[in-house]
Amino acid sequence: MDTNKSNQLNQTTPQLPALLALPVKYFPQSAQLFLIERALNQLFAEALKDNSLDFLSGHIISVTIKDAYIRFALQFKQQQLRVTTVPEQVDLKLSTDVYTLLQLISQEEDADGLFFSRRLDSQGDTELGLYVKNFLAALDPDESKLFAIGMAISGSLLKIIDQKNRSKLTKVIS
Repeated sequence: MDTNKSNQLNQTTPQLPALLALPVKYFPQSAQLFLIERALNQLFAEALKDNSLDFLSGHIISVTIKDAYIRFALQFKQQQLRVTTVPEQVDLKLSTDVYTLLQLISQEEDADGLFFSRRLDSQGDTELGLYVKNFLAALDPDESKLFAIGMAISGSLLKIIDQKNRSKLTKVIS
């Protein structure tokens, strides 16, 4: 088997096709940050109301979604999540790919497993990382209609990606 086929077989997590990532890559960053902030505040509205995100106060988390070319800083200020460009100093760096993020949102994989397998990579403040992991692990779709919808959409996207990945793998093996 040639090296290229071997590398394709060894890739355990499907990656976002480059063609799909291009629009995000060239989308103005200010618009990206605005949309991400709105989405996160909507998604975590209940957690914001019941102070479940207070552990973020005074901290800056860098979030990178590698294959989608998305990188932002997340902060908790005035009972809202704030999304900005990433400053030089952050307390915690989280890094993942679209597929793993979809698995997390759809709860196909739990936060513990994704952190321990390093598919959701965490570097920096260990205590803050544990709080984030525990928060993500405790998300309940019954508490938020928007989160339940996000779970369903994420699960559907995962099925599509998995089907495409299986057909690609079949071609590589053949």
